[in-house]
Amino acid sequence: MEERSEITLVVADDHPIFLQGVHSLVATDPSMRIVASCSRGDEALQTIVDLCPTVAILDLSMPGMDGLSVTAQLRQADNLTPIVILTTHDDQLLVERARSCGANEYLFKHHAMTDLLDVVRSVADGSSRLIPPVVDDQELPLPKTLTERECEVVRLVACGMNNRFIGDSLGISSKTVDNHRTKIMKKLRVHSTAELVRYAVKVGLI
Repeated sequence: MEERSEITLVVADDHPIFLQGVHSLVATDPSMRIVASCSRGDEALQTIVDLCPTVAILDLSMPGMDGLSVTAQLRQADNLTPIVILTTHDDQLLVERARSCGANEYLFKHHAMTDLLDVVRSVADGSSRLIPPVVDDQELPLPKTLTERECEVVRLVACGMNNRFIGDSLGISSKTVDNHRTKIMKKLRVHSTAELVRYAVKVGLI
């Protein structure tokens, strides 16, 4: 029988007690090894790029950068490291955002001690419940009220990106991004980012 390759992990969470629990849990499986731990999202982003782990485990809420933003920036850079998002929030909207940003799994923290190792094995083997089907963007009908550029802005906002990152991605200034957001929200008659994300999910932009 062919021996399974070691699964290396980068774990990012700003709660030391929970992080210690993950370390203890992973230590029970000889096929897994944590190669780095981080308490900040921006630190996690650089560590994943530098170490190329088999799987990265990211807390949803962290200082510096949240787990979804880390995931989105990795995917923007064509980094396909499998990502498991950990959270205490039972919110379908966040699950949709995790999917749209390119996360492979979304796991509630209160299930982590029982399910995390199985989830890590699953994504390491290429399985995922969150990976969306591959579709041609040209086949997606654009909402009639928004321009193609405005749809691009909505997609990135729904992934949790800030104006500076959106501007860099689209080759426009942060001020122009802010103007787009203002016009979009007026067109759609929404008043918050959460409502904008719900719209994006509803019409298939993410």
